[in-house]
Formats: sequence, C-alpha cells, structure tokens
Amino acid sequence: MAWFLCGALALFWGFWLTTERGALDIAMLVVATIGLVCVVALAFRRNLSGNGLGITANLGEIAVQGRMGATGLMLAPMFYLITHLYGLFYWKKNQDGDGNMVPRDASVGVWLITGVFIAVGLAVFPWLNEQLQQYSFIESGSDAAVSLFGVDVSWYSINVIAFVLGVTAQTTMILRYSFSWGIWIVVNFVWLTVNLVNQNYIFAIQTMVYQINAFVGLYGWWKSSKLSNTN
Repeated sequence: MAWFLCGALALFWGFWLTTERGALDIAMLVVATIGLVCVVALAFRRNLSGNGLGITANLGEIAVQGRMGATGLMLAPMFYLITHLYGLFYWKKNQDGDGNMVPRDASVGVWLITGVFIAVGLAVFPWLNEQLQQYSFIESGSDAAVSLFGVDVSWYSINVIAFVLGVTAQTTMILRYSFSWGIWIVVNFVWLTVNLVNQNYIFAIQTMVYQINAFVGLYGWWKSSKLSNTN
C-alpha cells in the first residue's frame, strides 16, 4: 500500500503549499482523500468500501463545486454518483465466496459498443460543452497545453478526451469489465504527461499513484476473471 501513502502525502503537500487552508480547501482535501481510498478499494473489488466511498466522495465533490459556483462541473460527479449507486447493488449480486466482486471479460460486441461510445462522445461533446458554457463547464479555448511531435494540443482538447474516456472507463468498470482499467491507464497517462510538462509535480505524483493503482486493478481484475471462467 506504499502507493496509497504516497498519494495521501502528495494530496496533503498540495493542500499545504497551494491553498489558504480555509474551510473549502479542507473540504476539498477530505473529498480527495476519500476518493483516493475509493479507487484503491475498487481496484481490489471491494463493493461497500469502493462504491460506498465513491458515493460519499461524489456527494462531497458536488457540494464543493456547487459552493464554488461551478454548476457545470457538478455533472461529472453526479454521473459517477449514479454509477456507484447502481454498482452498490449490481456488484452485490456478483460476488465470490470472500464477498469480492467477480469481474468479467468483454465480448467483441462490448468492445465495439465501447469504441462507438467513445467516438460519439468525442464528436458530440464539443457541441454539448458549448451549451453548458453559461454553467461554468469546461472552458473552450485554443491555448496550447503541450506540444507532441510538433503538434500543439490545447487544454480544451485534453479536457474533452479525458472527460469522455473517464466516463467510458467509469461505466465499463461498474459493469465489471476488467478492460476498464486499461482505459483509466490511458486517462492517467494523459494527465501525467500534462503535469510533467507543466512542472506540476505534486499533481504528477498524485497521478502516478492513480496510475499504479490502475495497473494493479487491471492485473487483479483480469486474473480474477480468468479464474472465474475456469470454475
């Protein structure tokens, strides 16, 4: 659990150095810490601690974003909240003898549906985001975040990609598909690259913790799905 301790320290470091340590800042730290425990529990297929803490963290994030006036940014945690509520009951119906959720492999049809979902999401999201600008959602713009192979990639494009892939990863994870952690790995890699390029080392450390956890989740879920198929 060394990566969890590193993540907790990174969160506290960022809180102490970059905030005024007010009530709202403390609330954000608490929510982020609960979220960290949540993703570790999900990687180890724990239903109550994973989905239960996920619900708590999402409620906290909704409250914080609402308090800050970023009503548009409440949409993502609201969606995740719904998935965790569903997962709380769905995972309970698919547990092994130890009470851990049993993951499953994806069929070709599931892979195709996932690919179509991502493509449609990337195509439709810019229009949807434009409609949500008045609610302080993802700000449109062309400011370059990183330059990859001579091509400038804007913050807006990165946010769109990360948001769509994050929603996809969350949905497939709650539906117990082990490949969902592979999508989380891609999302984490995007943010890790951006944080390193912009020398945001605290957030880079935090993202690396999530990345290690995603690899642990991918291996653990894949191994468990194979074992369940042989039984």
